[in-house]
Amino acid sequence: MSRPRVVVVGAGMAGLTAAHQLLKQCDVVVLDKGRGVGGRLATRRIGDATLDHGAQFITTHSAEFALIVDRWVNDGVVAPWFRGRIGPEGALDPDGHTRFRGSVSMNAVAKNLAAGLDVRTASQVAALARDAESWRVTLVDGSELAADVVLATAPVPQTIALLENGDVVLTSSDAAALNAIAYDPCIALMAVLDGPSGLTEPGAVDPDGGPIDWMADNQLKGISPVPAVTIHATPDFSCALWDASDEAITEALLDAAQLHSAVISGSVQIQRWLYARPSVEHPERFLRLSDLPPFVCAGDAFGGAKVEGAALSGAAAAREIESTLGRNA
Repeated sequence: MSRPRVVVVGAGMAGLTAAHQLLKQCDVVVLDKGRGVGGRLATRRIGDATLDHGAQFITTHSAEFALIVDRWVNDGVVAPWFRGRIGPEGALDPDGHTRFRGSVSMNAVAKNLAAGLDVRTASQVAALARDAESWRVTLVDGSELAADVVLATAPVPQTIALLENGDVVLTSSDAAALNAIAYDPCIALMAVLDGPSGLTEPGAVDPDGGPIDWMADNQLKGISPVPAVTIHATPDFSCALWDASDEAITEALLDAAQLHSAVISGSVQIQRWLYARPSVEHPERFLRLSDLPPFVCAGDAFGGAKVEGAALSGAAAAREIESTLGRNA
């Protein structure tokens, strides 16, 4: 008998975690519109510098995810960065959870997860349409994939749009649940410096006011050979200046940062994360859509944000799919 095919939309932490688990009994294809895997496990190289500009670290609050992170530590995928909380001036309160960084970079964690999977990047989905008791996944290049199950781990507004493009009608309860989910945006600034940033070990600041939500020195973090900073703007600043020029954003954030060294000319880059972090989450780890062939929504907006929430959501969604396929066998 042929194995059921699962198409996973999104090659971030949730999608990659689920895909690994589903390989045991399914043929799995992971689609992502980006040029690489990882989603917000994002890293960029500017000249000689390496900068994490999405998720900054990984923490563990559950035994399930702690086992996964322990395995990553043993395999050299992640390493401890610091323990506890960083204050507004960079002071460290060590009473708290360990913050783990990618040993090479945060994106390298995603690349490690993607190994051995059928991941197709630069593959943007245009529509998700019901085809009797299965699904038809149409890409923007006009190609199509048939799927027995779809697992959508992209930001929820994007999933809703793909279903609408495929003329899929949701039940009122499912539509209400998905439309209730909301996200905060985040503008990220990356810059290479001609000397030390002025931040102290371990190389991060978590301000309690102003336009900056988080700032990290990637050299002190241990991933960049040269000084380079990542600055995340607050949700309020990001909303207010979303459509502003990169130059205006750069001026405002660097003025607030008060770095000790100059920014190297031409090294500043801006990333706008529209769906940076969920501000209103779904209370459960996933949502199985009703009255449709198997379709599961998952990601960091389901039952817990950040990297851990995304991983646990992906794992829970995979278990639901395995259970569904078992019942349908």
